[in-house]
Amino acid sequence: MPVQVALERARVAQEIGRIEEARQILGTALLNAPEDPYLLVALADIAYELDEYDDTLRLAGQALRANPDSSGAHHTVALAYAMLDNWDLAREHGHTAARLRPHDAATALLLAWLHSSGPRRDPEQARAASAHATALAPNDAQVHFSAAQTYKRLSDSPAAERHVAAGLAIDPTHVGLLGMQARAEFAVGGVEGGRAAAIATLRGLLANVPTDRQAGRLLAEVHWRALLRLAAWVWAFAGCYAALAMWLPAIALRVLAPMMFFALPLAWYGVFRKLRKQLPPGYLRARVMRPRAVVALAAVALSAVLVDLGAIAMRSEFVALVRLGGIVLVLGVLGAAFGHLLLFTAWMRPGRDDPDPDDGEDFAGFQIFVLVLFVVPLVIVVAFLRGWARQPAVFGALVAIVGVVVLTLLVEAAIAGWRDRRNYRRSWPTLVIVLVILAMMGGSGGAVWWGGGEIVHGETRGRDLVDKPTTSTSTTTRRPLPTLPTRLLQTPNRPLPSTTVPPPTTER
Repeated sequence: MPVQVALERARVAQEIGRIEEARQILGTALLNAPEDPYLLVALADIAYELDEYDDTLRLAGQALRANPDSSGAHHTVALAYAMLDNWDLAREHGHTAARLRPHDAATALLLAWLHSSGPRRDPEQARAASAHATALAPNDAQVHFSAAQTYKRLSDSPAAERHVAAGLAIDPTHVGLLGMQARAEFAVGGVEGGRAAAIATLRGLLANVPTDRQAGRLLAEVHWRALLRLAAWVWAFAGCYAALAMWLPAIALRVLAPMMFFALPLAWYGVFRKLRKQLPPGYLRARVMRPRAVVALAAVALSAVLVDLGAIAMRSEFVALVRLGGIVLVLGVLGAAFGHLLLFTAWMRPGRDDPDPDDGEDFAGFQIFVLVLFVVPLVIVVAFLRGWARQPAVFGALVAIVGVVVLTLLVEAAIAGWRDRRNYRRSWPTLVIVLVILAMMGGSGGAVWWGGGEIVHGETRGRDLVDKPTTSTSTTTRRPLPTLPTRLLQTPNRPLPSTTVPPPTTER
């Protein structure tokens, strides 16, 4: 088979997903032309697509020995070295490929990717390479898509949005660009309008391409993150109430507790109502009725009841009820953590109709970042001021609540990381990340333990349920017992006078 015919047949087989068939075609042609650089580069590309990076370097190296000026071989070698975390050699081969092919947009995009990824990033060179690529192919939607990804890695959202808009103006049905637009809309400050626009974009994308995994993955993320907010509402309610219960008088808590009691179901209702309107018909029901989701939602609902009962008890003026309320409040938070963990694992282990998720680590990591950056410093400030609080022991409930939330999110981040462990290599940075997560888990567990002890043994101001007997002298005077005369006590051998009445005498 001629080389050109083999290359064309292999390309068609690759496009329809028959990778092994393409490899077999190229391998057969290589038997007749073992030093042909084009066949070797094509085989190296297939090995790279199958994540066989050592074979990629071996085949591309043979191509370079046959033709040192093969820009395709340098391009593939750069990609393989980047996957093996050898970024210096990757950038060296990338610049060689750009020098050999200065007017190729794909090579310019390769340089943009190399300089916007890995250690020692160079944002200026990445931006220059992206601008050069779009100048070479201004009417190519795929080029704008790659440029938008580069600017997204550089955290330059305005530039990424400009390229997304430009690419969609060229090709309104581009799957990658539509997915980036939906994610950008979803990330607009968590505003409901942005979320609704994102879901509308995804529904339109799935209507045109029902098998698009990126769109299905993002739609599943929208759904599960909305359900996770149900448990987060319980956490927020408990944490805010514990913080307020330290300072506010009982009469104010009697007004606040019913308001928050009704606010929680209303927030849940709003979440489900909006999801039913936004998601495709039957999407929400099909996923909520799964056994794990049912158990999780039941646990969250029961936890909400416990938190409400704890709040009612904590507004009392009796010391015992305040301590009991703090314990019940923390138990409710633990139940919500169990439900949150179940919902997260349901997201990470999708059903047959859902694609595999890829954003669990980012979700948990962002939540931990917000807690550590904003919530934990506030708790530390409250720790210094709790001596002036109305109920200092309630600070233990606040610490335990924050500890439970952080520990839950750390466990979820560990689950997501273990699930994607193939993307992590055994290196010092990975070991440091694991050690930091374990240390934070230990600290969070210690905070929960300390907080529970503070609830039980800390200072609580109020009245006792049962009045304790006082030790003051009674006002009632007690009559002293009669004592024997001293003279009688000094003569022990003398019989004591009889106290019996003598029998009556009979007169004759």
